[in-house]
Amino acid sequence: MESKTSLTMDHLEQKLSGWEKWLYASFSVAIIMLAHAFIKDHENIMLTNALFFMEDKAELVRSAANADILSQYYSDLAVAYLSPARLILWLAIQSAIFACAAVLAFFRPWRKVNLSKRMDLIFGFLLAAWINLLALGAQDPLNIPGEYNVLVVIYLLALGLGYWWQGRKKDKAEEVFP
Repeated sequence: MESKTSLTMDHLEQKLSGWEKWLYASFSVAIIMLAHAFIKDHENIMLTNALFFMEDKAELVRSAANADILSQYYSDLAVAYLSPARLILWLAIQSAIFACAAVLAFFRPWRKVNLSKRMDLIFGFLLAAWINLLALGAQDPLNIPGEYNVLVVIYLLALGLGYWWQGRKKDKAEEVFP
């Protein structure tokens, strides 16, 4: 039975290199989403300037006659800002990154592997999720609610403190048992 367990442990430890590749992919996707968010912000600013310039040139006044036209106009502008497909993509990426961290942290076979061997991967996935969370706010930084900023800061502090605390526990264990 012990040889079967050690065989499984060796097999799982070999699979950690595969998880490292997924971590690199997660960082790549999160950084691409962040870069795209900066580009989207620039596009939103240019779109707003162009549309309001055309509105001024057309001399649309906010009267009852033009209310339907302006209502549709502002509705289209809101959809262009929001980019629902981009939000769905963001949610799928965020869910996949969190799922990878959750599998390494809580899935029963992986719990057999020493936490010190998988801790860096778990926190790496959580850091990639934080970068992806930044991408959500970078898309339109002027209209982000304060709660989002609090969430980003608390997430980063919890991530840093958790990593420091886990590393400290590992160092204590190494000192007690040389």
